[in-house]
Amino acid sequence: MDVAINLLDNDKEMKVEVKQSNTALGEKARQSWGSNVQSFLAHLGAVIGLGNIWRFPYIVYAYGGGAFLIPYLVFVIFGGFPLLFLEVAMGQYTREAAINMWNIAPIMKGVGFACTVLVLYSNVYYITVMAWSIFYFVHSLTTSVLPWMHCDNWWNTNSCLPYDKFQFNASQNVTMGAFESSVNESVLPVIEFWDKYVLRKSAGLHELGSLNNWPMVLCLAAAWIIVYFCVFKGVKWSGKVVYFTATFPYIILLVLLVRGCTLDGALGGIHFYLKPNMTKLLEPNVWVQACSQVCYSYAICFAVMVAFGSYNHFHMDCYRHVIFLSVTCSLTSFVAGFAVFSVLGNMAYVMRKNVSDVVASGPGLAFLTYPTGLSMLPLPQLWNSLFFFMLILIAIDSEFACIEGLFSIFYDQWKVLRKYTKSFSAAVCFAQFLFGLLYVTEAGVYIFELFNNFAVSGIALLSVALLESIGVGWIYGADKAYDNIKEMIGYYPSVYIKFCWRFITPALLLGVLIFYIVMYKPLEIGGYVYPDWANGVGWLMCMSSFLCVPIYAIYEVQKHTGTFKERVLKSIAPYGISSPEIKAKLQGNGQT
Repeated sequence: MDVAINLLDNDKEMKVEVKQSNTALGEKARQSWGSNVQSFLAHLGAVIGLGNIWRFPYIVYAYGGGAFLIPYLVFVIFGGFPLLFLEVAMGQYTREAAINMWNIAPIMKGVGFACTVLVLYSNVYYITVMAWSIFYFVHSLTTSVLPWMHCDNWWNTNSCLPYDKFQFNASQNVTMGAFESSVNESVLPVIEFWDKYVLRKSAGLHELGSLNNWPMVLCLAAAWIIVYFCVFKGVKWSGKVVYFTATFPYIILLVLLVRGCTLDGALGGIHFYLKPNMTKLLEPNVWVQACSQVCYSYAICFAVMVAFGSYNHFHMDCYRHVIFLSVTCSLTSFVAGFAVFSVLGNMAYVMRKNVSDVVASGPGLAFLTYPTGLSMLPLPQLWNSLFFFMLILIAIDSEFACIEGLFSIFYDQWKVLRKYTKSFSAAVCFAQFLFGLLYVTEAGVYIFELFNNFAVSGIALLSVALLESIGVGWIYGADKAYDNIKEMIGYYPSVYIKFCWRFITPALLLGVLIFYIVMYKPLEIGGYVYPDWANGVGWLMCMSSFLCVPIYAIYEVQKHTGTFKERVLKSIAPYGISSPEIKAKLQGNGQT
């Protein structure tokens, strides 16, 4: 293929003849989505994660009920949506993954490396939840009596209290926290199933234990095998997979919602979910929780949205695409709360408890409280199977999105790897499976929470998001980015987004980040206090992503010649072929 490129430099026109075959240097061409529908479903699967099901409903209830929607929508409008659009649009324009996208402002290329670190941490941490879901799903299908509903299993202790006895002694002190001690207390069978059978949990990080939990090892292996077969042929294949994995969870959620809302006590649960407490808006932590929820649920700074955007056709209307995506994500979180709290309301009604006594967040909701509520319904195996199958599908979408984001980085850095997609995918999945074995040791759940609180959320995520907004809004320039977007979609988006990139979004993120740092306390989950060395490891993981930015900036500046100011200016200047359309042709992808 012959391509003529006209370069204008200081009013001098130079005509450069580029001769290159459809596949440069013999490597495969960059793939793209088969259609705009595939692109939307892939993006949707990436943003609809477990946090929509197990975290959002809880924080709405805990931080003001319906009033929490005010700070949440503020951060969606002025933080989540602008950053989500930034990543998708810049990925689509540059047709590069998270690292090479920053050729637009090389001094900020460390942001791409920081996103790579975040997605590496996320891959091995997130899939553990999928393995737990597979474990519960199998037991839901293969047992006549659900094992977490009775005390006749080999792992149960004398402290186990059957539900029929508990319901007639509702005032008894019963442990409901996944980390709380059961000494001198009655313990529900679902707690012992989780602690003593699923996790085989030790006393703490100092007791790592062994890998004798073979059922969980097999579930982890099954999870990685499923993910591998979702990504091993590239995005052309993944785009077909999402037709099922991104849509079927909505059918299950609708079924659970309808069933939940018809239960006794459901309205009481929904009332707890939405009851507004406007005084909560005066608490800074409410705004912090809203910001962190938006950043995490929108998959910002995990390399995914840039990668998926880079597979879009060049002239796809990514602005409208991201509007629909953002609205769908937020509505899904909101509606999921009705499905969750209607069942919790029924559970509290049956147990003669307040909803506040049974509500939980995170793994406690997904693997303790909600399954218990479903198990009290007629046909408990059916409802639990549907719920855990939904969690598996949601986890598949999120996990293979993160894997695809990681692969795109490697493929763009070393294009020859595109010829070996299947073998490279297998090698990376197997390597991450080996690392993930840490999570199925007896101390695995403690390691899980360490990653959850330090490596992939909080300070690490907010700091990278802040630098990303500064990188495009100030270093590259919001005006340039807007011109690029107009080149793609034919019109300028709302000016408020440009204003957000430059002012509002960085200000919001900086404020929340400062609050996080000032209010930091050593990690404590339930009754377990993490040792000082574990908090130190957590901070190292947190800083390992953020430090990529200044380290690479120093490297980029020092590799140029001239005065310091000249080197900085050279480090800021974009490089590479300026027209993505020509670049796409040179890469063998003529779809623009």
